[in-house]
Amino acid sequence: MAVARSYATGELAKLSGVSPRTLQFYDKIGLLKPESYSESGYRRYDDSAALRLQQILFFRELGFELSDIKTIMEKPDFDLLSAMESHREALRKKSDRLSELLVTVDKTIRRLKGEKEMEIKDYYKGFSDKEIDNMRQEAREKYGEKTVAESEARVVAMGKTKLDAVQAEFGEIYQKIVASMGKGPESKEVQEQIARWRQLMENFHHYTDEMILGLGRMYSEDSRFAAFYLKFHPEMPGFMTSAIECYIASRKK
Repeated sequence: MAVARSYATGELAKLSGVSPRTLQFYDKIGLLKPESYSESGYRRYDDSAALRLQQILFFRELGFELSDIKTIMEKPDFDLLSAMESHREALRKKSDRLSELLVTVDKTIRRLKGEKEMEIKDYYKGFSDKEIDNMRQEAREKYGEKTVAESEARVVAMGKTKLDAVQAEFGEIYQKIVASMGKGPESKEVQEQIARWRQLMENFHHYTDEMILGLGRMYSEDSRFAAFYLKFHPEMPGFMTSAIECYIASRKK
């Protein structure tokens, strides 16, 4: 059985990150009353008060005025669980918005520093502009405009330096796969590199197993992608497809 705790004003202020003066003010306006007062007038707060303070701080973070918070929390039908779920959704949206703003700020900083702006075609090295346009259009038709836009936003936010590093790591993976081709697509050595490849792909989009399998088959069925892998080995396109099929099959066991 949990033991109920009691907090002095200074303790609760330190735990919550607000000042003792703020807690005194909340008491004065009736927003957060302490559990009790000592004979000397010192406040003591219980766990219920600490939880109420948490709710107040959530509402403040979302921009509510103190008077509105008091009105909401004193309603007879106020439900703590529903409030927490509402806070979570609001904070998630705020987080998404802040992430978008961070990308914009980073791009602006790079521009002000005179750095070359990242272009999406940098991701499609080795393909002509026409091929890039065709592949992007096919991706939109297959996965939807939103999915493609989110993926390309990740690439742009990554920046040229990181993208070059990621592409270099892909090259290292392919070389190691070629070196292990004689052991078969299902071999431990090859499967370790496919798992590494799949993890690296998450830099561009969150791929389901079905999407990864579709990509793997495209590498041997689509001449544009096959041409890319042929640069590593004449049998590389088909081998990559088989290796990825083995990888997905092993995940379903």
